[in-house]
Amino acid sequence: MAKSKNHTAHNQSYKAHRNGIKKPKRHRHTSTKGMDPKYLRNLRYSRKHNELNKKAAAASGSEMEQ
Repeated sequence: MAKSKNHTAHNQSYKAHRNGIKKPKRHRHTSTKGMDPKYLRNLRYSRKHNELNKKAAAASGSEMEQ
């Protein structure tokens, strides 16, 4: 009895290129679903303090100009 074929990639490349192989769409904000909670907590604090530092820098910058 003859052995049967296990695998072939015949025609797959042609089919893939018919509509073009596209890069995955990059979203502005990636999902944090399923991320490490400890990392997310730290991220939240760092963002909060980053905003506070920007406001403080802007305030001190305007004082120097006057």
